[in-house]
Amino acid sequence: MNKIQRVSLFFRIVFQIIFAVMPVLLVIGWVYAPEPMRLLMGFIKVNVIPEPYATTHVFAKTGVPESAILHTLSQTEKWLGLAVSMVPMMIELFVLYSLIQLFRLYESGSIFSLRHVRYLRSIAYALLAGQILEPFYQFAMGIVLTLQNPPGHRFAAITLDQTNIGILLVSLLMILVSWIMAEGYHLREEQQLTV
Repeated sequence: MNKIQRVSLFFRIVFQIIFAVMPVLLVIGWVYAPEPMRLLMGFIKVNVIPEPYATTHVFAKTGVPESAILHTLSQTEKWLGLAVSMVPMMIELFVLYSLIQLFRLYESGSIFSLRHVRYLRSIAYALLAGQILEPFYQFAMGIVLTLQNPPGHRFAAITLDQTNIGILLVSLLMILVSWIMAEGYHLREEQQLTV
């Protein structure tokens, strides 16, 4: 049990640090946007601009590869970008908060309770909501970042890849596992009461 508590303490602290650092990095990232932030001598690259808008594209009219953002981002666009970015950030922070609470339970020696089930279910639904909201986030970000581009160079991209599908499947699996755990908890409670 001591090992579980030590490992749980370690992960709780890691999640708390990430919880505190993520919003700060998001704000700093938008100050320097559209350029990516480089941390630890370039070892870590933080880019707040979604991938479809951070790369070059070939537009049909010109046939020449060019950046998706063809103008210097104004302060208003950066503030709007930050506001739009806060939607997925809030979901990520909620997942981190739930993980912190879950590992706090493990750290206190509580391994199997309905509170565990609630936190797991909350994480699963947050991951599911994040994947459902992702296309809307990407579309809104496209409007914010390319609206000031010249006509014919404005666009909004929605991308879905294996990561999105994987997170969606994991969230559905976690919902199923949390339901099974809740049923198991109730069965165990009934057995303890009948003995």
